[in-house]
Amino acid sequence: MTMESDTGFCDSPFLALNETWNTVDPDFSPCFSEDSYFMDTMCHSSLRNSNTYIPAEQKPTLLAVANIGKSIHELATGDLVPTVDFVSPLILCLCMILTVLVIHHERRRGVFSSGFLLFFWLLLFIAGIFTFQSLVRAAVKNPCPEERSSFLSRLIFWWFNSMVIQGYKRDIKRENLWSLNHEDNSSSVFPRFEKYWKKEEERVEKKKQRRPENGEVANTNGIEMKTRTEDGQLYTEVEVKDGANKPPEKKLLICFIKVFGPICLLHAFYKLLFDILQFISPLILRLLIRFTKDKGEYEWRGYLYSVLMFLVAVVQSLILHQYFHGAQLVGMRLRTSIIAAVYNKMLKLSSSARRAATVGEIVNLMAVDAQRFMDLMTYFHTIWSGPFQIALSLYFLWQLLGPSILAGFGVMVLLIPINAVIAKKSRDLQMKQMRLKDSRIKLMNEVLNGIKVLKLYAWEPSFEKQILDIRNKELVVLRRMAYLNAVVSFTWTTAPFLVSLVTFAVYVMIDPANILDADKAFVSLSLFNILRFPLSMLPQVISMLVQASVSLKRIQTFLNNDELDYSAFSRDINAKHAITIEKGVFSWEKESTATLKEMSIEIPDGSLVAVVGQVGCGKSSLLSAILGEMDTISGKVNVKGSMAYVAQQAWIQNTTLQNNILFGKNLNQSEYDKVVDGTALRPDLEILPGGDQTEIGEKGINLSGGQKQRVSLARAVYQDADVYLLDDPLSAVDSHVGKHIFDEVLGPNGLLRNKTRILVTHGISFLSKVDIIITLVDGKISEMGSYSDLISHAGAFAEFLKNYLNEELEKEDLEDEIEDLQIAEDMVNKLENVMDDDKTKLLKQQVSVLSQRTRTESEMSEGQKSDTLSTSWKGSHGALTSKMAPKKQKSVIAADTENLKLKKQVKEKKKEEKLIQAEGVETGKAVLDLGQAKKQMSRLI
Repeated sequence: MTMESDTGFCDSPFLALNETWNTVDPDFSPCFSEDSYFMDTMCHSSLRNSNTYIPAEQKPTLLAVANIGKSIHELATGDLVPTVDFVSPLILCLCMILTVLVIHHERRRGVFSSGFLLFFWLLLFIAGIFTFQSLVRAAVKNPCPEERSSFLSRLIFWWFNSMVIQGYKRDIKRENLWSLNHEDNSSSVFPRFEKYWKKEEERVEKKKQRRPENGEVANTNGIEMKTRTEDGQLYTEVEVKDGANKPPEKKLLICFIKVFGPICLLHAFYKLLFDILQFISPLILRLLIRFTKDKGEYEWRGYLYSVLMFLVAVVQSLILHQYFHGAQLVGMRLRTSIIAAVYNKMLKLSSSARRAATVGEIVNLMAVDAQRFMDLMTYFHTIWSGPFQIALSLYFLWQLLGPSILAGFGVMVLLIPINAVIAKKSRDLQMKQMRLKDSRIKLMNEVLNGIKVLKLYAWEPSFEKQILDIRNKELVVLRRMAYLNAVVSFTWTTAPFLVSLVTFAVYVMIDPANILDADKAFVSLSLFNILRFPLSMLPQVISMLVQASVSLKRIQTFLNNDELDYSAFSRDINAKHAITIEKGVFSWEKESTATLKEMSIEIPDGSLVAVVGQVGCGKSSLLSAILGEMDTISGKVNVKGSMAYVAQQAWIQNTTLQNNILFGKNLNQSEYDKVVDGTALRPDLEILPGGDQTEIGEKGINLSGGQKQRVSLARAVYQDADVYLLDDPLSAVDSHVGKHIFDEVLGPNGLLRNKTRILVTHGISFLSKVDIIITLVDGKISEMGSYSDLISHAGAFAEFLKNYLNEELEKEDLEDEIEDLQIAEDMVNKLENVMDDDKTKLLKQQVSVLSQRTRTESEMSEGQKSDTLSTSWKGSHGALTSKMAPKKQKSVIAADTENLKLKKQVKEKKKEEKLIQAEGVETGKAVLDLGQAKKQMSRLI
């Protein structure tokens, strides 16, 4: 719950009650601290003595102006700066100006002590406490010294010396590494990318909504129809175009350019300066060589040339290292943006897109494809810098060697087609290799998830062969790529030597007057040495660019997948009901038929709702629809407050059991103990070797199914949400544990008694204790009401109970499923009018036997009772009846005999019905007419 006047004013709520009041570890929001006028600096300034060059009243003003300048700089560099970062320093600046005027006015009037200023500074001091305590709490452990280092320290990387010295003395461990700077964190990087990605989404939506003009219509089959009028006649031209129906896509490259383009331009400027300085060194070398030849030159010029060469080398080194440092930072931020975007997209994928995107593909996108962009950014500027250096080198070589340089240039031109052909082949192999890698990782994920089944059936060799086959195909592709890269590397590594050799040979041979003296030879070799880097790096950068283009296409395809449409969902905290569904129609795919139809539900606050129905009727789908994980064909859904979901298949993290329950929230020991006791986890904690600090394996491999389900339920309860969606959480636990959890957590007197709970269940033991029962039939709400109302007439709910009890009777474990005999007797009495006579008698007899058994056990002694309870009722009738009175023995045996007779009659009747049906199928053509045959077939179906 938050109190927020303007979401655009701050990047966080002004007063977040969940952070300041409803928590054991209170803190103020950043927006609230910002509005305290940066009082930590105020307090510091106000306590200064008067022996200073700048008056104390002016220091806060200067600091406020500096903060405004800092915000403007961040806004200019593409950072997201909230309005409060401008308003708060501006208000502070105005307050300080007003304070100066008041001081000046009171000084002229002779006021020695001002009460107005006293209260002003006192309020300023109190407001500063909020900001100061938030800064202390947010202090980063082992912060990076780069953020607070001086300009000179950053220029020469002096701030890095401490890490170098530490690494020299001992091995560097993870805890020795510095924390990330704020601007490099995902929380800072991804919002900038998301801002432009949303703009790209808006552009695509506008393009989709744009209609063809001038009588031009394009249908969904890619057929373009043009109408024109000629001589009063209307003509229609139909043209079929490939890809005409292709929807517009969001361009990932455009977002990258908008986000990282400005900083890349700065790095391009660094690279341009470095390249220019590279060609100054050969010119100075030429002057120095000429100085050594000319004996009449002044001596100081030689020192000047030497000093200039040294200074140029120093400046080159400084600029080059700033360029590489910045380029690698951009690469890291680019990789962070991609990983965050893929992860964010993965959480919003529609059901159809989620089935199409495999786990292996998503892992590769974040691990491999994102890394390729980071690797590319280090040498990305070589794409334009390489040709620029080559062009300048050839120009200066022309000045030295004349037309003979064309021979060396011809060698380079001959190498370009080779590189182009190899690059195209490498791209094709790269795409093939990534497809194989996706399939291999997908298969490996399936093997690891089902390793128990593989071990049980001894399928390891079969799956190992499949994985090795894919890997061998992948190695063949990698080997081909390695051969191609070897050819490219050999060709371009020898290119500078071949160019210089051919150039010098042609220069000497074309004219006997051409002599290679020291001036021409050393300067030419210096220029050829400059050529070495772009000629050797260009093919590698082109190869990396090809790989990055493949990765860009893969990532863009994934990010353009369909998302869940949340336009029909709202979170109105002022709504009348906790959950409201108005005429909802939902499906798992947009093109498929609706799974849930005609859904209109209003669930009051704090009610316990049970959702029942046959298997496959849409109970779990209803919860998914409320969560917003289904496609909404029509209707609206509103949920009041936060939601917690307990899935049918428990999801467990690979961490301690306590962390699985806390799920990122701070530990409140009293609430934690209540949750553990309520979900019956206390006995399990006593058994586990480390208690709640026991490390839980991947997917809860060292927990049983019931333990995993209870941990999942405990996690949801501890989150203290407003609405709880529970997908049959009691199915994986024993009946007595389920009764304990219902009474202590889910029931009317449980921990969640004031919360809204929707419980999907296949059992019937707790239905009489819920407030509302929703009965689903084929994706529709058939009945909705209280237990007493629904069971009083022969509707869908009564039919559900009848089918459930019949199934339990056939399995002969009704006494294991329903422990409360009063519930069973009540069900039998109320269902008597909707069940067959024989089945009703059998159910009544079963209940009477159970009741008589209970009364008999209560009359026994404690020792006899323990002996009897250790013996199964079904397998030890004699042992039980031998300890009873003779009359009771006869009554129990008679009841049991009658029970067996009824069971036998029901089975014989079913067998006869099956025989009759089978005989009807065999002889129906001769005996039955067409109408009777259809009726018989419908009974069989």
